[in-house]
Amino acid sequence: MNKLLLTAFGFSTPKIINVAQKMIQENKITKACIISTSWPKEKEKHPQMQQIKRDLLSMNIQQVDFLDVEFEDANKLFDYDLIFLNGGYPFYLLHYIKKVVLIRF
Repeated sequence: MNKLLLTAFGFSTPKIINVAQKMIQENKITKACIISTSWPKEKEKHPQMQQIKRDLLSMNIQQVDFLDVEFEDANKLFDYDLIFLNGGYPFYLLHYIKKVVLIRF
């Protein structure tokens, strides 16, 4: 089962870090995806996105990728144990999420 982690500003508090680490350990998460669509200009190059990737890797997640649902197939999200959504422009992100239909057989 995929897990979804939503934050407004990455791993900015000890409580968020603790909850994330617990979820990662309990669910044996090894593969995570950061949705970069919410930062329309910089996408995965945004410093906050890069920091989140470093943080997830430091939590012993073996693979951390970016996915931009504006240009990439959102069905790829089903390949990940953890999907990370961060702040940015939520309406921009919602616009593109609504445009894609996630179908899983």
